[in-house]
Amino acid sequence: MQTFQTYTPLGLYRRRRKEHFNEQLKNLKLVVDWTVWVYLLVPGLLYLSGWYVSLWSKPLPSWTTGLTLPALTGLIDIVMLTGGIIIFVEEADVLFLKSRSLWMRTLMRQGIYRACLQHLGKMIAITALTAPLWSRVYDMSFIQIALIAIWFGAVASFQVIVLHMTKVRYTGWRRWLRMVPLAIVMGIITIGATFWMHGQIWTLLAGIVAAILLLIMVGRMRLEMKGTFEGDVREDLRERLKLTALILSRSITKPKAPRTRTVIFRKPRKLLRHRSISNRTAEIAFKAFFRNTSTMKLYLQLGGLSIAAVALPPFPVNVIVCGLLIIMLSVLFYRSWDVFATSDYVQLVSYDAEALNQAATTMVRMLFVPIGILMGYSMGAAWLGWLEGILTAAAAVAFGLFVLSITGWIRYIRSA
Repeated sequence: MQTFQTYTPLGLYRRRRKEHFNEQLKNLKLVVDWTVWVYLLVPGLLYLSGWYVSLWSKPLPSWTTGLTLPALTGLIDIVMLTGGIIIFVEEADVLFLKSRSLWMRTLMRQGIYRACLQHLGKMIAITALTAPLWSRVYDMSFIQIALIAIWFGAVASFQVIVLHMTKVRYTGWRRWLRMVPLAIVMGIITIGATFWMHGQIWTLLAGIVAAILLLIMVGRMRLEMKGTFEGDVREDLRERLKLTALILSRSITKPKAPRTRTVIFRKPRKLLRHRSISNRTAEIAFKAFFRNTSTMKLYLQLGGLSIAAVALPPFPVNVIVCGLLIIMLSVLFYRSWDVFATSDYVQLVSYDAEALNQAATTMVRMLFVPIGILMGYSMGAAWLGWLEGILTAAAAVAFGLFVLSITGWIRYIRSA
């Protein structure tokens, strides 16, 4: 009797869902060192918790007053479009499930239920994180915030089902030709409806009821679709491998096609006016840093994260974070110089120790100054104002150059 119960449509769905979860968990264990993550997550969670509490108890940053409700809703709507639906259909099912409409409908129905619950939970979490803005900037009560979270969950579920229906029907440029206008139209409608409803509870309730009715309608339309088995298998495979592809992209280097020309610095133009040995060496190291795609991508990522890390926290946390980031960047940039200094190119030429030390200092300063200016200006603009950001940018650059000088002096003393 137990064996017969496992081979039911619902039992098949639950078994494949469990296998998918175990597979994703196994992939995470292969590439994630949990000990390292504990040391990173615990301080990060403590910092984020303190920052979140400060959004409720302390004055909000100046950028929050300029963030309009349509802009915030638009950002949330972009997050809505990141999800998908998995109905756990496989290629081998064509021998059995394709001719069993009850089994296929059960898998589709359970997959839609799972996607709706996931998107509802995601929207509740995002609304909770942005609750200080909804409450203190847009003057909404906690009941209205809870209704907004449910509204976003229903809209996100509706959007993901509509886009899923397009994905399983079309491929290639035809799919994008339909998905992009559809996503834009749904986003505009969501922004307009949220702006119109956010002030009153009754309008929010009416919007939730309307969204749920539309959700039920598109859900039934999805269940009634015919001839989409190949598309269901294709989209299921893409969604199930999405996390695995993301994990492998961080742990395995993708082979790249040979490139005959670099992206930037294609022409041998001079960057420094004085053509001393140290300046020419620093210029070569600087160009080599950005001609390497991996280091250039890391530089852009560090710059973006550093700007966000000093612009979002309140004073004086942002100043402390800015100082720590400057120290961290100085260490990272000097390590980049070490990679260049120990390369075969440099080993072919005899350099004086003093010239190499001056070249390291020049190259590191060239890497730091752009990020230092953006960090300082972002911190000042978010904390004081746009004009005052110029002063904080100058202060951040001055402090950064001081830290770089101290770090370079310590390295020179140790190597001497």
